[in-house]
Amino acid sequence: MKNKIICILVCVILMFTTVVANSVNINEKNRIHQHLANTKEIKTDNVDEFNTHLPIVTIDTKGLKIPGESRDGSTIKTDVKIFDTQEQRNNYLSDTPALETIAVTRIRGASSRLFDKKNYLLKFINEDETKNKKSVMGMGEHDEWVLHGPFLDKTLIRNYMWYNIGAEIMGYAPNTRFCELFINNEYKGLYVMMDSISVGEERIDISLAEDDDVVSSYIVRLDRGSTNPYRQVDNFTKYTLFIGERQAMDIIYPKVNENSLQLKEYIEKDISKFEKALYSFDYREYEKYINVDSFVDYFIINEFTQNYDAMNLSTYIYKDVRGKLSLCMWDFNSACDNYRNDTLTNFDFDFQNNLWYYMLLKDEEFVDKIVNRYKELRRTYLNEEYLMNYIDSTIEYLGDAKDRNFEIWGYSFLPEYDMLEGERKIGSYEEAVNQMKDFIRNRGKWLDEHIEDLHQFSHSSTNKKYIH
Repeated sequence: MKNKIICILVCVILMFTTVVANSVNINEKNRIHQHLANTKEIKTDNVDEFNTHLPIVTIDTKGLKIPGESRDGSTIKTDVKIFDTQEQRNNYLSDTPALETIAVTRIRGASSRLFDKKNYLLKFINEDETKNKKSVMGMGEHDEWVLHGPFLDKTLIRNYMWYNIGAEIMGYAPNTRFCELFINNEYKGLYVMMDSISVGEERIDISLAEDDDVVSSYIVRLDRGSTNPYRQVDNFTKYTLFIGERQAMDIIYPKVNENSLQLKEYIEKDISKFEKALYSFDYREYEKYINVDSFVDYFIINEFTQNYDAMNLSTYIYKDVRGKLSLCMWDFNSACDNYRNDTLTNFDFDFQNNLWYYMLLKDEEFVDKIVNRYKELRRTYLNEEYLMNYIDSTIEYLGDAKDRNFEIWGYSFLPEYDMLEGERKIGSYEEAVNQMKDFIRNRGKWLDEHIEDLHQFSHSSTNKKYIH
């Protein structure tokens, strides 16, 4: 009898240990966090030649100016080299490149096109202009990449941090790697190389479309809209009050033209089918059309960081032809109270006013899922201690690369050049980091106390006219 009791106790302990281990496993999806995977010593060699523990990217424009500020779609061909030695030493510009390719290049972004520090789109090609898919800095092979230059975000780490944490929560967000950039031999500072929103085994993993498909997997973007009429989505919500004048939905994948109008019509009808169900008296039918967990996690991450561009601008929605609509994170440059013109308080909810969520939060079961999932994430990826440690360890990993960056862009700390307004102006790197830390602490504390308040949006007294 005694042995039986001991055996039972051992089994219980093992089960409990397994549950706890799984609940705090921060790398369960095998996401590579560059600053955690690093094995090199974080220091610059004391020699005359430029060197860094980070990868180096060089772009040679052959004397041409990189276009894109006017958003006219023009590009140039450039020569790109990436220095990323796997040896236990720094990267030097005199090294043999780990990657050398031609790239079609332009400035990318919306408001960020006007920043002094530009963001760039790189499309790798071969001599014959076919796609040249390559692995970059340990990230999965693809031909299309984004070089993000943190400028408004003076911590330098918002997109890197929230994409990595978001991927742990949602299963995928763009992969990221810090690097240092030279254009035409001129140092341009600290950058983040990252996935573009595109289809791939290690990106948005949906089935590929064929040229003659009339039914296909797809990716659409909610943003300011395209001037290409074949990309513009004429969806049901366009005729409601839930898409503003500055918003429009475009097809990102697959490419559509005058020869694929049936496919365009399929995508429009497929999205509209979900929207018509959502805005009807039977709105709880929405579960047939969307990946509910994806919509729940997307709400929590963007509401936690008060990233209120999401579901307004820079919003990507995708669907595998065999699956349901899901959401993909993008652009945390303004998150955590870093908007240029707007001051946010930690004491509010706003996401319930956005496209689709206006109706989703009328469903008590959906709200319950948000509340329960939030409480779960506060024990793991949104835990205050975890987030503070993540910030500190990332900054430690950057080392003197951040100092080199501000040798070029440090003037942005001066009041006359700071794009934030009034008392929100940030005078130093330390202030920038403390601002984000304070935001996270205060936001988490407020949400802990008020997350249950989300039930006000699903209460029957609020939704009588929607309940059939």
